[in-house]
Amino acid sequence: MFIIKIEKIFLLLLAVLFIGCANPPRMNRGYDFSINKYEALEICKSILEELDYQIDIYSPQSYMLTTKPTQLRKVIRKYDYIIYLNVSDRINIHISAERNIFNRGSESSLGGSSIIIKQTETYLPLSIQKKIFDPINNKLKNHNFRQIK
Repeated sequence: MFIIKIEKIFLLLLAVLFIGCANPPRMNRGYDFSINKYEALEICKSILEELDYQIDIYSPQSYMLTTKPTQLRKVIRKYDYIIYLNVSDRINIHISAERNIFNRGSESSLGGSSIIIKQTETYLPLSIQKKIFDPINNKLKNHNFRQIK
């Protein structure tokens, strides 16, 4: 009787563990570099421009840059994302994303509400993160930057 209760508790804890770990990883990457910070920032800027990102904010004084919003279209749901890059003792690349949701409001409304709702996404699916990070990662490796795991 006591063993059956322990087995049930163990299975319950195991199920909670699997459900709790279902989120994809955070949307950031880190890279080591061996050149000065300004040169690393300039290389990262040129890499992003080669990959057709438009630079929105570029601040060489604080060693950071952000891109203009880019839309992912080759997925079922439409996502807008921004890449934030900061160079300190390592290169930190973050993605900030929001999902576009079509609002199916009342047919009788007179256009008082927006047709598209933007919802901030904390986690993008791993396949979408790879679509964004893999080209950047390949270019950074070509410039001898090493990814921190």
